[in-house]
Amino acid sequence: MQTIFLVNAGNDASMASIANDYSFPPLNILALATWLQEKLPGVHIVCRDSGIVGKDSVIAEIKAMKPVLVGVGVLATSYRTALELCSASKEVGAYTVLGNDQSSHLSQQILRNQPDVDFVIGAEYGEFALEMLVEKLLYDRHDFAAIPSLTFRDSHGDIGGFDYQQHKQTLSILNQNFPGSDSRKGALDIFPIPDRTLYPKSHWDGYLSNYMAAFSHLHPGYTPSGVTTMNRARGCSRANENIKCKHCDMLLDTSFSSAQLFWQEVQQAHRDVNSEIFYEVCDSLTSFSSFINEVTRQKPKDLGFDPKFFIYGQALDIMRNQQLPKALKEIGVFKMNIGLESGCDQTLKHMKGKKDSVEANYYALKKLKELGIHVYGSFVLGTEAETLATLSETVDWVKKIIDENLISDVEAQPILPLPNNYYGKIMFPDGMQSDWPLDIDTVSREYVNKHSNVSYDDCIDAVNTIRAYAKDKDKNFGSGVSKESNYQSIEFTGDYVVHPINKELHKGLC
Repeated sequence: MQTIFLVNAGNDASMASIANDYSFPPLNILALATWLQEKLPGVHIVCRDSGIVGKDSVIAEIKAMKPVLVGVGVLATSYRTALELCSASKEVGAYTVLGNDQSSHLSQQILRNQPDVDFVIGAEYGEFALEMLVEKLLYDRHDFAAIPSLTFRDSHGDIGGFDYQQHKQTLSILNQNFPGSDSRKGALDIFPIPDRTLYPKSHWDGYLSNYMAAFSHLHPGYTPSGVTTMNRARGCSRANENIKCKHCDMLLDTSFSSAQLFWQEVQQAHRDVNSEIFYEVCDSLTSFSSFINEVTRQKPKDLGFDPKFFIYGQALDIMRNQQLPKALKEIGVFKMNIGLESGCDQTLKHMKGKKDSVEANYYALKKLKELGIHVYGSFVLGTEAETLATLSETVDWVKKIIDENLISDVEAQPILPLPNNYYGKIMFPDGMQSDWPLDIDTVSREYVNKHSNVSYDDCIDAVNTIRAYAKDKDKNFGSGVSKESNYQSIEFTGDYVVHPINKELHKGLC
């Protein structure tokens, strides 16, 4: 029996962690594997997360199993690890395919620069493309050019197929040729409930252990039996290019499952892996009040356990819809990830739009606290509107909401231009010619130093101030899409943190 090996590439060793790293499973691997398992029952599917077991363990398994195809889920923070997994796979004669946002956006460049990568699948709904690719490799069905969203090399070594800039609109669920794709409502019902048992029990034990190490304080006197991820709604109300957050480069195509399937998955995940904590990773669940209301109405009266949900949401939705927080609480939402972005209106409105405000963010935090819903707040520093004064205002505001116990976790980092977000288009006006990522900190540093009114080092000092204050107040903290070396060898003065070389230069943050 031929083996297909699907793996999530854990973060590169140099990357800084975020507060919930490896506390929840990457669901895309399980969703793809479940689809293949149902459509191609004669194929052996193996799923691994190198963030849990480590890159070397995954490579050892690949070498022992000699799969026909290795599929790797990759982000900007895990690209180098993904390439190492691809290199090891080629050594045993396996084909390799990458998926997820960054690889989708730069598929042509990746194949041009990385000989160990054979294919990239660009679809948000990659199940169909992966099924066809496996059928092509195993049974010589289909032509590569007929596989939707696939980027490939032809027999002459030329790169063909999907190109994000030309073809991104074909990724909408309304353009997919499968039953139910003519309507966004209920469209995700075609995708089966992921078989969570495809990850070994050791993975689930690892996720729960990591979760409790970071978040046990949210469950005083109680240990949840398991954690998992789910994704029964997709998209965001800011999907329109004119109102999209400037640092977002995702397509944000909107689609939903039925409320019935939402709860069926909750029950099945509890049966399979004892999950009680669910991270619903919809880009912005609070964007869709009608879906939330339907999920509330359809909630079974007796689930046999008390599910708790961690979601992404927006402060503006909370302020605009007075009934929304109550509906979230009725579902079982106990925690929300909000992109607060800044504690200064000048920079916040620049990033998100004129209707967003620090006042709206503060209102949402207060309202959620009243209902006992914890908040994971994230901040982005160093955009064109940033000044030393706005940095200082943000740092002071973060301290304020920490002191008032309005957030349980804080994430802060300098702005990172991504291939297709607002900042990336300024940084790379002719498009990226190389594969992603270049050195992430170098890209961020060049952008901030060139386009902002502060330096990259100013931003790092502000981030370190926030991190140190959060640590002092026993709050979780992290800094995604940046290197851990930024946050070492620092001095905390009690007011702000500086790298020793910047002590005199950055007193303005005090």
